[in-house]
Amino acid sequence: MILPSYLETVRNDLLARLQGGDILINNSVPVPIQAVTIASNPIAGIQKGIALEVTVPQVTSVPAITNVKLRTKAGSVIAEKIGMIEMNGAQFLSITFAIEVKGGL
Repeated sequence: MILPSYLETVRNDLLARLQGGDILINNSVPVPIQAVTIASNPIAGIQKGIALEVTVPQVTSVPAITNVKLRTKAGSVIAEKIGMIEMNGAQFLSITFAIEVKGGL
């Protein structure tokens, strides 16, 4: 069983690691993270999870997104999303990274 105190430790660790990190779009366009928050809403299908809401500056140079990587300041990938999103002049895009915390043994 995962205790709520451990989940809080994991949340705090993720927040600290993402300070100074970035989002890497299409394996070639790094976009600095402006802010990171933990979503307080439950995640469908995940009991012990953490949903990260990451804010980055607007990117106008990418007409389509095929993958997005959430990276630490050191460049380590924490989470990745793969898909095909045509931007079609959109000014805003919301991507949530849901991370499930699992116990061992």
